[in-house]
Amino acid sequence: MKEYKNKIQAKVILAKCPYAKSEGENLFGMRIQKFGSEWKRTWAFKIDATKARHEGYDAATASVSGDTEEYPGCPYCGTMGLVSCSCGGCFCDKTEVKKSNHKKYKVTCPWCGETSEVVFVDALNLRGGGY
Repeated sequence: MKEYKNKIQAKVILAKCPYAKSEGENLFGMRIQKFGSEWKRTWAFKIDATKARHEGYDAATASVSGDTEEYPGCPYCGTMGLVSCSCGGCFCDKTEVKKSNHKKYKVTCPWCGETSEVVFVDALNLRGGGY
């Protein structure tokens, strides 16, 4: 059997969009792919919790460091912004603050309901999330 050296490594991480019209329909999957030693977001799609759990997306983890040019952003609100909560869930963030400004602001996590201050990092450690 021939072994392929350039095998694509990809997985799906779950996120929620606090800007979606319905709290019950705000879950989406982000396909991430490994490029060298980095994981980058390549695609996003709406998904319901039952299907996500069935596919095992709620168990995936990764340290994501960026996006490809093809990444379309959130399928609900279109933003590229992403926040990771201490609970492990990640969600959209439309706040237009650049790292260089070091302006602080607070967000509320749609996974656990905790409100906390945003801290800028170079890569996000993400996991699928528990519903």
